Amino acid sequence: MTTSPSFTSTSGDEPTRALPSGATYVEALQDTALCFRGTDLAGADVRVDALGRPRAISGNFASVFSVTVADGTRYAIKCFTREAPEQAARYRAVGEHLARLDDDWTVGFDYVAHGILVDGAWHPVLRMEWVEAVNLLRWIDRHVDDSHAVSRVAERFAHLVARLAEAGIGHGDLQHGNLLITADGSIKLVDYDGVYVPALAGLPAAETGHRNYQSPDRTAAEFGPEVDRFSSWVVYLSLVALATDPSLWRQLRAEDAEHLLLAESDFADPAGSFRLATLTGHPDARLRGLAERFQQILLHHRAAPPPLEPLDPLDGVELSSGENFGDVEPSGPRLPSWMVERLEPHMPAPPPLVRFSHRAPALAALTRALLVLLPFGVPAAVFVDEAVAVADVSAVLAWAAVTAAGYRRQPERARAREARAERKRLANARLAAEAQATRVDQDARQAAEAAERSRAEQDRRRQDLQQWHDQRLRAHQRAVKVHLDQIDRDRQGSAARMHLEEQRLLVRRQKAHLRAELAQFRLATAGVEGVGPTQIANLEAVGIRTAADFVGVRYEVDGHDRVAIFVLADGRAVSAARVGEVSAVLIDQWRERRTAEVEATRPTAVTPVEHRALRIRFTAERAQLDAEHQRVLADAEVRFGELRAELRAAQVALADELKTANTATAHTRVDHDRAAAEAAVRLERAERAAAEGATRADAFRPISYRGYLRFLLTGRN
Repeated sequence: MTTSPSFTSTSGDEPTRALPSGATYVEALQDTALCFRGTDLAGADVRVDALGRPRAISGNFASVFSVTVADGTRYAIKCFTREAPEQAARYRAVGEHLARLDDDWTVGFDYVAHGILVDGAWHPVLRMEWVEAVNLLRWIDRHVDDSHAVSRVAERFAHLVARLAEAGIGHGDLQHGNLLITADGSIKLVDYDGVYVPALAGLPAAETGHRNYQSPDRTAAEFGPEVDRFSSWVVYLSLVALATDPSLWRQLRAEDAEHLLLAESDFADPAGSFRLATLTGHPDARLRGLAERFQQILLHHRAAPPPLEPLDPLDGVELSSGENFGDVEPSGPRLPSWMVERLEPHMPAPPPLVRFSHRAPALAALTRALLVLLPFGVPAAVFVDEAVAVADVSAVLAWAAVTAAGYRRQPERARAREARAERKRLANARLAAEAQATRVDQDARQAAEAAERSRAEQDRRRQDLQQWHDQRLRAHQRAVKVHLDQIDRDRQGSAARMHLEEQRLLVRRQKAHLRAELAQFRLATAGVEGVGPTQIANLEAVGIRTAADFVGVRYEVDGHDRVAIFVLADGRAVSAARVGEVSAVLIDQWRERRTAEVEATRPTAVTPVEHRALRIRFTAERAQLDAEHQRVLADAEVRFGELRAELRAAQVALADELKTANTATAHTRVDHDRAAAEAAVRLERAERAAAEGATRADAFRPISYRGYLRFLLTGRN
């Protein structure tokens, strides 16, 4: 459904202010009941991306979202990220002007000042009719090999440019993204941010358009009905070129390039432009002439180009100013544009039969007499007189010679010989043309096969280049991962060593605490039962004075006795005189009781000073590891950039190489196509000429020696 453009605002023009970003609009549109509160868009479904978030089509000034309301109507909601001066007034003027037109290139829209609620504030939106179409770039990608379809779009574009001029409208940004092609091939023009209408005269342009479609000299001061002249030449020339030679699409532009066949660099330096030189040197005369005209504009009229000068209909389709060009039908096959001469549509009518016009009466009478007497005279003469028979035969031969001479003197006979010779010559010419057409077709097939092999080889080389880059990238990623994994292990090892060192310090502190506390328990004052002064003295003699001096007792057999062996704190083993097994057990139990009492009060952590020293030491080690981790990441990113740069350089080098090869292939293909077309024309001419020659020769069917004799006898041909 197409609606007329209109303007709706819930308030006056809003003052210029900071507008939300595209990401902020995405967040707000996750709840359409809130952000469109109080409007007929409340609760609408928003088209989402793979992550389930509102899908935005972002541009310089806005983000566009696809929204479907409850009744199934679909809109494109344009949320502005930058506000142009007098934006509301501009849209009002554009809407009112377009509403007066009856053109099917327009798209209905409403400018709503309080359109979307974001972070508690209302902001304007443009609600547009949703158009089921694809932009020109994507459409060409899909239809570039359909020359007829491309030529129709070229003619429709020229018609659109003419309609804009008649209506006094300047779109301001004619480029592939704003030219939408529908399923039936009609053109819709969208994005009215920078449109000029007469009511906006005197204002500067709100934008200066896509750089790959605008003159390098364009400024915001250029804002009027002539603002589309340069971009219309750019688009139209590209469409004509592709309709003429589809191979130019792959030859003159990189994949995913944001332009058609020409770009900003070609406009800035036309003399050094490879793409423009390819068009101005193309074998097709119509394309070459159009490209040369645009080249002159770039060299001499870039700042003020003339209006678009479209060619005659590219495919034999006549378009009148009032025609609905969406319904144009193809007129059928045609010869190439560079083929000047056209074949005649019909064969001429066959000429009348040619008959003998001169008859000698005496020779005719002699012929009749001879034919009457000969059956009777000659046989009789043979039996009557041999000499007479010989004379009769001589007479017959003489008659034959005379009639043959008479036949040769007939003017029709010379013309018949010429016609029959011409028929033979034309038949031979047709055979030669057939052979030439066959050879050209074989050459064209071989060229096409070679081009296909070349494309396959180019695809393989591109894939090999990408695989080479991917392998290097994966190898680098593996090396970086190994390094980072080692750093992580070193970090874990550092933390483990710190913990172990802390445990060691704690154990040493606990041992020191144990020794210090046990040293306060003297054996002499312990009052161990059965241990007297003599035994205490003997124990002191071997170094055992406190509970800290020994760590245990073991027993050895000496004959029939068991001897108590005290293990000192330094690991030595000693025995004390007169300290038997029973006393040793009691003394060791005393030590164990004192040890148990002391262990209950042992420290459970290192001192703050020790802990701080550990942290300082291991923090420095961790900082070194962290710095190394960051350095590895930084080096990895630098290397990633180097790998990408090397890939781009290799791709550019390969692209240049392939472009050179593709240029040669394209020129070869054009030459073969032209040769094939010429051969086809020559063959058709030869076939027609041979048929005409045969027809002319057939007119001389009565002209023969037998026919001449019949003419002599009867007077009829």
